[in-house]
Amino acid sequence: MTGGCVVVLGKVGRNVAAGMTGGLAYILDEDDTLIPKVNKEIVKIQRVVAPAGQMQLKSLIEAHVEKTGSNKGAAVLREWEAYLPLFWQLVPPSEEDTPEACADFERVAAKKGMTLQSA
Repeated sequence: MTGGCVVVLGKVGRNVAAGMTGGLAYILDEDDTLIPKVNKEIVKIQRVVAPAGQMQLKSLIEAHVEKTGSNKGAAVLREWEAYLPLFWQLVPPSEEDTPEACADFERVAAKKGMTLQSA
């Protein structure tokens, strides 16, 4: 991955983020098995604690549910407070200065009238 954002609501295999040079990845880790699968030499792994990151993650899942009718996405949104602590954010070196959300998210959120405090 060289840019953009991805949300993974399912399982991942080993060596996650190998070759990730840009963008951000949000990965749901319901069974606490992600950390050993991540290539930590390439990316930093952290919980989604910044309001901008939380808002972006939720917005991406909302868009996914709207476009696909995803049952998993809908369940995550219904139980947002329970699921949020289960997400990890993978940040490559190119994004380490601003790992809170993908580059244009704050601009897009402002156009839609979203505030970071509402996350």
